[in-house]
Amino acid sequence: MNRAFSGQDASTDVLAFPASETAAGFYFALPPGPVAELGDIVISVPDALGNAPQRPLEELRLLAVHGLLHLLGHDHHGAEEAKRMTVETRRLLRRAASRRGEAAPRVPKLVPAAR
Repeated sequence: MNRAFSGQDASTDVLAFPASETAAGFYFALPPGPVAELGDIVISVPDALGNAPQRPLEELRLLAVHGLLHLLGHDHHGAEEAKRMTVETRRLLRRAASRRGEAAPRVPKLVPAAR
């Protein structure tokens, strides 16, 4: 999927497909009415488990939030964008952990992604 949609010939742990954008040959239809879809998030479970074999649920949550932030328009191509996305990821995961009565997970700093 990463090769087909991002032109990267390597595995990746998460891809996000905003509903407001279309890739060549693909169409995301928004339902009629007040409910709108943000898009789709695809998580590679094998890659997620490879990233964090000792904490798989924490890693899946991190990747889901990462994908969600991409759907909401965040990116991490530049240093400032990466910093803002890291801060927002930490905020959302800390809030979710607090609601579950758990300690906030460790969230590594994002490094700017190659374009």
